[in-house]
Amino acid sequence: MISPVRWRTAIRQIHGQKRQILPSLRQASTRPKFTISRPPQLALPKHVNRQLPAHIQSRFPTKTFITLLVLGGLGWYFIESVEIVDHWTGHVPHKEPNSMPVQFHKSREDVEHWLNYHVPDLLSLSRHPQLHGLRESQFAEEIAHGWMMSEEDAAEKNMPVTHGAIMDSNRPCEDEFAIGLAPGPGSESWSFWGVYDGHAGSATSRWLQWTLIPTVSNSLSALHDANNSNTVTNAIMQAFTRLDSEMMTRAKHAASWYPPAASIALEALDPALSGSCALLACFDPKASKLRVACTGDSRAVLGRWDPSSQSYIAKPLSVDQTGFNPLEVSRLAAEHPNEPDIIDPKSGRLLGIAVTRAFGDHRWKWDNEFISSVAAKFWGTAPRPGSKTPPYMTAEPVVTETDIISGDDNVNEKPDFMIMASDGLWDKISSADAVTLISQYLTAKASNTITPPRTTAEIVGAHHATFGPDGHAPGNVISPSSVKHPDGITYSVDDGKLQPVDWRAEPQYFAIEDENAAVCLIRNALGGSRKELLRGVLSVQDTPRSRNVFDDTTVLVVFFGRGEEGKGRSKGRSKGKMEAGFEGTGKAWWKFW
Repeated sequence: MISPVRWRTAIRQIHGQKRQILPSLRQASTRPKFTISRPPQLALPKHVNRQLPAHIQSRFPTKTFITLLVLGGLGWYFIESVEIVDHWTGHVPHKEPNSMPVQFHKSREDVEHWLNYHVPDLLSLSRHPQLHGLRESQFAEEIAHGWMMSEEDAAEKNMPVTHGAIMDSNRPCEDEFAIGLAPGPGSESWSFWGVYDGHAGSATSRWLQWTLIPTVSNSLSALHDANNSNTVTNAIMQAFTRLDSEMMTRAKHAASWYPPAASIALEALDPALSGSCALLACFDPKASKLRVACTGDSRAVLGRWDPSSQSYIAKPLSVDQTGFNPLEVSRLAAEHPNEPDIIDPKSGRLLGIAVTRAFGDHRWKWDNEFISSVAAKFWGTAPRPGSKTPPYMTAEPVVTETDIISGDDNVNEKPDFMIMASDGLWDKISSADAVTLISQYLTAKASNTITPPRTTAEIVGAHHATFGPDGHAPGNVISPSSVKHPDGITYSVDDGKLQPVDWRAEPQYFAIEDENAAVCLIRNALGGSRKELLRGVLSVQDTPRSRNVFDDTTVLVVFFGRGEEGKGRSKGRSKGKMEAGFEGTGKAWWKFW
């Protein structure tokens, strides 16, 4: 019989195998641990040495310590001694990505090196003619900011293929655009494209980018169907005027209720103190009808194939609303019969502004006393000279309706295309010539004969091949007499009257170099094959001087049907109701969320 003492000893040994002595944090971070324990025994002789589990440990981690010490020393050398990174210089603001506000030079040799090799060379194009094409190579993506809807995206959303581009002259750019799908009458999915040409700031055009398409869609979707054209047109017109009226009323209330310099009032006033034109195209794919609403002087034109001439012809979808439009002059004369001089017949301006209809523009819609109050309290502008009986401007659009030829039912019939653009494009090219250019683009696209300009890598490679990798050889300065005078430009300083350089984009100067039709239009509007003119235009980059050369320019080109660029609109793909309009896998390219 085993005594109670021996039983307790045996039980402790049985439970001893469950005990673990945890390593310290220092030991756990260095190397693995090995625990050796003896198996339990119920009865052990007295001479057996009973010990708790033990750990096997190594000596001090010499190799790890030396490695970390070497790496730390190298890091200190490169950061502190070589000064690859000055930790505090990152806090110095850079106005431009390539600016250099922080400069340290240890010797005169360093200064000379800086002057010779790092200061921008204002004569670099004269010394290195190989660099002439750099801006042209960057034009499509970095200057004109072109984008294209792929045929896959268009097919998925049942929307015509669209190309777009926006090139700024003002900074920030005052132009905006918007495209997408939204419910139309009967909740059928309609396609929308909007171009918003701002002036006196960008607040109004930005606000329209967010609000105009949803507001028009909300008005249209309240209709049961689109069978009555007048009802649809009135719904679009009322959406425009209601949106402007609500915005102007909200701004007026904020200016009246809030104290001077109140941020809440200033935010409400922003879209009212500036202004914007609006050009909106609404496409009903079920009926193949296109409605274009125009407020201001942005323009839409349709390219339609003419079988008799075997060419595309231009069909206007809107009319510019300026003081040169006889209908606008008559309307204003009827509304303000005792003010015959509100429109300047030479400039076509209405009390100083180039358009007769627009969103915002408080100085043409509010009375002078209230405008002066806003100017004093919220840093606004003074009333317009000659303003007596406002409002002089309205946001009510003129709406046109057109049946679209898609070419789906007739293989011998070429589909329509539409060009929408702010006046920056139309200042340089006519509607007819713009349609001719896109026709040439489609031909080149179909025959795979588009000849893009050299890439930046090709230009720099040619430069290095001539002058070496550093590219700092002096080269031969190009003499002024060897620079070709661009064709078709005009300028004059005769009789003390200054007429700056001007030009028109015409077919003899067209160059088809871009896969993007909208970029192709802007490139040709600014010079086309006249490379020296294009380079000169792109060299003027600072506002406000750039505004003397060209205006902000936004272009949308929409290809209907199943043509070379309109394959996205396939027969039988219509999803009908708008609830399915945004279904699909993946993130659509135009979504920013």
